Amino acid sequence: SSHFGSRAQRQEETQRTVLQQSRTALPMAHAFVATGVAASGAFGAPAGLALPARGGSNPRVPLGASLELQTAPGAGGQGTTGPMEGAPSGFTCGVAGATAAVALRALQRKSISSQAGPSRRCKVAQAAVRQNATGAAPQQTTQGVTGDVLEAVMKMACDWSGACYAIYWTRAMDDMVVSADYVTPARRVELLTQGKTGSFAEASESFRLPVSGRGPVASVYKTGEPAFIAEAATRMDLKRKDIAKEFGIVSMGFIPCGGGVLEIGTSQGSETASWMSLPIRSMPVQALQKALVSLQAKYIMLWEAQDGHFSVAADFVAAGEAKARRSFRGDDKTFCSESRKFKLPAEGHGPVARANATGKASFTSNPGEDQKLVRRAVAQEFSIKDMHCFPISEGLVLECGIPTNPMLTGNALAAALKMQCEISGAGYAIYWTPVGDELVAAGSYITPARKAALAAQGKEGSFAEAGKDFQLPQDGSGPIATVYATLDPMFIADVGACDQLKRKEIANHFGIASMSLIPFAGGVLELGTSHGAETADWSEAPDLPSIPVSALQHGFDKESAAYAILWRQDRPDGDDFTAVASFVLPERQRALRNKRGDDETFASKSKSYKLVVDPLRRRWGRPFSIADAKSDASVNRQALAKEFDIDRLIFTPFRGGYLECGI
Repeated sequence: SSHFGSRAQRQEETQRTVLQQSRTALPMAHAFVATGVAASGAFGAPAGLALPARGGSNPRVPLGASLELQTAPGAGGQGTTGPMEGAPSGFTCGVAGATAAVALRALQRKSISSQAGPSRRCKVAQAAVRQNATGAAPQQTTQGVTGDVLEAVMKMACDWSGACYAIYWTRAMDDMVVSADYVTPARRVELLTQGKTGSFAEASESFRLPVSGRGPVASVYKTGEPAFIAEAATRMDLKRKDIAKEFGIVSMGFIPCGGGVLEIGTSQGSETASWMSLPIRSMPVQALQKALVSLQAKYIMLWEAQDGHFSVAADFVAAGEAKARRSFRGDDKTFCSESRKFKLPAEGHGPVARANATGKASFTSNPGEDQKLVRRAVAQEFSIKDMHCFPISEGLVLECGIPTNPMLTGNALAAALKMQCEISGAGYAIYWTPVGDELVAAGSYITPARKAALAAQGKEGSFAEAGKDFQLPQDGSGPIATVYATLDPMFIADVGACDQLKRKEIANHFGIASMSLIPFAGGVLELGTSHGAETADWSEAPDLPSIPVSALQHGFDKESAAYAILWRQDRPDGDDFTAVASFVLPERQRALRNKRGDDETFASKSKSYKLVVDPLRRRWGRPFSIADAKSDASVNRQALAKEFDIDRLIFTPFRGGYLECGI
């Protein structure tokens, strides 16, 4: 559409450059953090245990319309995060050549998306949207938005507004702290050309803004009203004005979002838009939650009508899906990137136009076979099974696609991989899932000890990271395909002698000793040890518990859990359980580190305690929850719960133990 202008062409060229560079440099995990501990509804407990609802997030209303998509009660859980190598979330890219050293430093804590949305001068909404203006006192700690939902909010807000960065602020006791941030690929490239190894968003992480203060973040949090700063470097009530000047930040916008505050901003240069006023006043968080959590969507696109046609204003691809597709295809194309090439008639009969015209959601099953769908071939190419389109407001439609075979994703996957390594003594874990006729590595984890050993050996990368380059035929005769087809576990005592393993040479290079393969969450879980003291020495397959992965997914996605702990029984029929593995949301961990100055968490300190379960409750064998861990006399970690502001505990039994998720 015409409002993309010449800036879109420059952005497209920058995008191609970034994508080319990303294939030759080491991928870096997108630094992604979120804090807070609240939940709605109790798993396996009466609905009356639900906590007060978080602040709402109304969608943008560009043409005076006020239609808002509402999700069903209990469906508004938090999003998920697809895993990266050694980290639970992230986009990947890199910069090669002469700037590689600088790039790696710059990307060490923040990576960039594999596709850049067009920076553009967005139209200002003609109708102001009021949010959270209830006058109610804010909670002491806000859960805010997490996981894929938060990643989508930040990335899509930048796409939509032309911002070069986004920061998500949440409340931690008396302060507002950074719990997540995102910098666009184009801005990353510009910072590198300026010789800067960080960004304004990263520099903001060290700031704690008092809730009682008068700055824009605190004011928007308390009033629920958006705010706009035209010249950030001259704004006296902005504590970060000096670093804003250092990084060339021009304008800033502050938007109430899911119980926190979303900050977006522009900079000097052609890589961002120029704002005369606040370009967007809200994000459709509820719709994003429904798409990414309730429907387990692979992708999100926001279609906006301009000059009689719909075009993609913003998009998001779940990291796990993007990674699996990249591994399978060998390129960075996605259904979203290819859909950006289309302009859909606003008066047409396709699902986007139909949802906008009727004001009702439209559903298309097997869009790759729909002869009337303009993007039929693209939908077929990317194996889109179901397509949902939700009207957000007049001229604005959110489209999401549903995976053919929903798999373990996001924080739940990251937690499961880490926990299985801790329990078994493995040095790495890989999750293989079906994509088309192939099995690809959708997620992996490498233990800190194994990473340190590889670094000491002077080796770059790891065996787990090398696995992403392999696509294994589902009908093949190799170990992974065999376990996937037969659903029978397999143990390989000597990996170097396994001729059926396509990765045998790479395994020998990285010193992989033994391998254990088990059917796992619709795919195959691979665990492995190495020659060295950093891993266990297996003579047989490790004794692995049947982690209730569905409860793990439910805990993070629907209950907004901040952590998970795996407790195993000390002795058969005993009442005492020991914590053998744990996982803390990376966003929660970073927020705590910013607040406390150490790496302690509720999960880490819980390892010095025993979990004691009432025999009757244990025999009952059903999930149960504790509504207030800070005051319940049955909890022996009350002081710990107060220290880390943990409210609810949810316990799911499995054979020989309990899975605990805390909110």
